[in-house]
Amino acid sequence: MKKTLALLGVGFGALVSTAAMAANYGYGGGAGDSGIYLGASAGQLEYNESGLGQMTPTIALLRIGQQFSPYLAIEGRVGTNVSGGSAYGYHVDAQAIYAGYIKGMLPFSPWLSGYVLAGLGGAQWHRNYSDFNSNDISVSFGVGAEFNLGGNAAVDVEWARLTSGSNDHGRYGYSANQLTFGVNWRL
Repeated sequence: MKKTLALLGVGFGALVSTAAMAANYGYGGGAGDSGIYLGASAGQLEYNESGLGQMTPTIALLRIGQQFSPYLAIEGRVGTNVSGGSAYGYHVDAQAIYAGYIKGMLPFSPWLSGYVLAGLGGAQWHRNYSDFNSNDISVSFGVGAEFNLGGNAAVDVEWARLTSGSNDHGRYGYSANQLTFGVNWRL
């Protein structure tokens, strides 16, 4: 237990000192730290429903955001699945994916930022079993990292809990998580 607390303390100290060094080198205060950005990402949606195996549709998303400072942005997303997910004869498609987030960022260096997301996310589902079609929205959250490539371009990797709900009139709960890789362009 003491080892775990010590490791967490060292990790938190390294995080704070890295952010402080980035601030001392002038990162986080320039004119390029705000404005509109566009992005696209692709990845997998992990659909887990009670009593069924995990189904993993491949997804594609478009996003638009407004960054207000090096630490805060808002972002909207829309997307769909490229291919559906199947398990043991059951099939699910995410015909529409949508989300709106507040994005809190922590620049570690001019090239790397970590971020957290919080907002609402949802999906329009099509299944080949009971409750064939549904449209669910719930609290959504996630974490990610963005790598600046220079020239107003960046790549990111992200995990997010998109939505959760229930199927068949509340009898079977489900959750949908997404793991995506993407690119952003600052206008």
